Amino acid sequence: MSKNNQLKSVLRDQQIARLNKFLQDPQQKPQIHRLYQQLFADRHFANSNTLGITLSMDDELDTQPIIQWALAHDKQVAVPRTLPHRQMAFVLLEPDTILSQTKFGTIEPVGGQVLAKNQLDVLLVPGLAFSKNHFRVGFGGGFYDRFLKGFTGTSIALVTPVQLFDEPVWDVEDFDVKVDKLIY
Repeated sequence: MSKNNQLKSVLRDQQIARLNKFLQDPQQKPQIHRLYQQLFADRHFANSNTLGITLSMDDELDTQPIIQWALAHDKQVAVPRTLPHRQMAFVLLEPDTILSQTKFGTIEPVGGQVLAKNQLDVLLVPGLAFSKNHFRVGFGGGFYDRFLKGFTGTSIALVTPVQLFDEPVWDVEDFDVKVDKLIY
């Protein structure tokens, strides 16, 4: 493992712990609620028809309130399924969508209608660390950087205070793709 990958690995571990502590703290609920409200008021999000979003894990910001809001406002919601070669496809989330847990612990759709990348108006991008100049550190698979290449919609990240950095404290790689909009 290169020195840069070791540093990112340490950062990921630190950020998972920091984020988990933040999310478990009941005093942070109003701040989390404010992030959701800012997203719902964002013009790109509010005017979108089709949203790409993950089904969150325990150590991530809960995406269920966002999914429920989007569905209640007649938006189509698509969730990712991982593919070979660190690719992913977004599958339309419908009432009869079958979800299954992968060997990595993520929840993904089984079967279902795959949407083309250009059918997503907004993509909510997960991550562990974000810089104010829109770079991010994800969970290490490179899935989102690959997907974001050539993505023509608006990418948005919801960023808690423990995830936000003034400047990247990590090395930015050639393949890193900036997120269009940070909400923090």
